[in-house]
Amino acid sequence: MAIANQGYRRDLNLKETTNDRLAIDNLAGAGTASDISYIQNNLRNISSIPFNSVTFDGFFSFETNRVIAVSSVSSSIDTDSDGNLLDSSTIKVVLTDSYFLKFGDLVQLSGISDGTIAEQLNGQYSVYSVSLDLKTITFRKKGQYNLASISGSTFSVIAANIFTFTNGDVINLSEDVTINLSIGGPTLSLSSNVTYYVIESNGVNKFKLSTTENGTSVLPIIGVGGATPNNFNFIRQEPVHQQQVINYIKPQIQNRDGEFDYIKGDTINNIFDETQSNIESAEYFTLKKFRGDQSITTSESIKFEGSVVLNDPDDYNQSGSLVTNNGITGAPAPGIYIGDTRAFSSDNNPWVESAGTGSVDGKLTTESEEVSIGELAFLDGNNSMVITGEIDDDVSTVSGVVASSFTHKIPIQVQDGSGNKESYYLLVSTS
Repeated sequence: MAIANQGYRRDLNLKETTNDRLAIDNLAGAGTASDISYIQNNLRNISSIPFNSVTFDGFFSFETNRVIAVSSVSSSIDTDSDGNLLDSSTIKVVLTDSYFLKFGDLVQLSGISDGTIAEQLNGQYSVYSVSLDLKTITFRKKGQYNLASISGSTFSVIAANIFTFTNGDVINLSEDVTINLSIGGPTLSLSSNVTYYVIESNGVNKFKLSTTENGTSVLPIIGVGGATPNNFNFIRQEPVHQQQVINYIKPQIQNRDGEFDYIKGDTINNIFDETQSNIESAEYFTLKKFRGDQSITTSESIKFEGSVVLNDPDDYNQSGSLVTNNGITGAPAPGIYIGDTRAFSSDNNPWVESAGTGSVDGKLTTESEEVSIGELAFLDGNNSMVITGEIDDDVSTVSGVVASSFTHKIPIQVQDGSGNKESYYLLVSTS
């Protein structure tokens, strides 16, 4: 027979159940409702972080400490349930404007100089509580400090390199924001109703935003001055879909009890040192490697071993104007350049043949600024060059040509039949 709380009953015109959890357990087995509750509202999961700063080149950055304006700072001695004073105090900071902080965030008080006792409150603290309006922040310190008002203090949020927004994350803003593109110059508006995507993130403490996934930045790469208001939040959408559940992989490193273990039989200090070393190495080499998600400009020399192949799968350089001019965007067409000429893209010949006059034969000339000769050999067919006669150390003229008329000289060594070597110079000229 039908019992209560066993789903939707036909004899009650599909009346809703009074206890959904119990109905699910009756239909699917005890404990099923608790299992399902873990993914309840999984499509509406979000996380938020407050704005810190925006860099001149268009990055939203969390690399530096953020100073927050305060209206008051005070402290009071903690008491137990019976009203007895404890050896600890609560420091209360009231912010001028709300700022999104949460339990455990690292903050700092500095600049307090109005007394010996008050100066002891300078230092770093972990946030203990935050009011609903995000304006009142408290943290605790050992010792008894009862100060109704503390002046001259500076309240800062400490930058932590644990930020994890990554490329492709879906972002919304808590409110409309105006970005100053330059001092006294134009502005750019970012809307809270627009969905943005994270691009060019370093996975640690900075990123850019785009209106399309893998698109271009909404901010210019140069000339960004600041944001108004400067206390808005970035809201990341974190839905959990079936694919995330399918992709979950049980950790393969386990201890002898079958639980997940990071230690691997080493000490915790060594594991931290190894992890930090790996992070620093990754940060260094990511700046040295080729990337496919952004443009990289470098002035460092690049050495190749083997052949260099140029490909143009999109036929970007299919017409001569794109090669000889400045491409579609106004910048030089992509490729490898020799001087100002794009290599292998035209039939331009850097060598010019000049006609001979009278008994003087024509010759090939080039506008090359520099010619490097790795090895210069004079051969007469017998792998040798013989100079006969006496060489004058003070040669001033040769066949009526003044030595000072030459523009360049090439150092050579002349060896006699006994193996003795003398250094001389071959005089050469561009004319």
